[in-house]
Amino acid sequence: MPFGRKKKKSLLTGLFNIFRAFFVFSRTRKYISLSIKRIKGSPQALSLGLATGVSISFTPFIGLHALLALFISWVIGGSMAAALIGTLFGNPWTFPFIWYLTYEIGQIINYGFFSYNEEFSFQSIKKEVSTVLGILKNIIIFANMVELEESFEELKLIPFMIIGSIPFVIITWILSYFSFLNIFKSYRNKVKKNKKL
Repeated sequence: MPFGRKKKKSLLTGLFNIFRAFFVFSRTRKYISLSIKRIKGSPQALSLGLATGVSISFTPFIGLHALLALFISWVIGGSMAAALIGTLFGNPWTFPFIWYLTYEIGQIINYGFFSYNEEFSFQSIKKEVSTVLGILKNIIIFANMVELEESFEELKLIPFMIIGSIPFVIITWILSYFSFLNIFKSYRNKVKKNKKL
């Protein structure tokens, strides 16, 4: 069933739904909060890692989020443990909103460069996610170039989602980094003050 493209949602509404869906589950929030507190590292390293993990969740590379977050975090000097926790932003509750938003933004940015007439739907995206996982399996195990080429040709939605994810990755990384940095610095200052008392 189509995602309802005839009644387009505003970008702000979509973003709000993503964040609400993630933070509404108290157990998940508590688990993540405790995990972050136990991780050792400077506020900057932790912020770099978390921002990387959260932003990577906006890409459609299902199955590679953790590896991408670990690699990028390592390159920029962030906490790799924090990066893994950050990827939890992409989960079964947030992915539908993320995929829809990135696809819509991708179509706007694309502006006719790629052509695709089929409506965005759960069925289509599930099929393409399975195709992406099959591509990963093929690359790692079989390395069958003919099959890889055929699989890439089956991807009709993912190219738009890749394009649409770029602005989300950049904006989310910047906002997340400075937000987490401020939170960690404030938390460390409170801990230091409590130790002095």
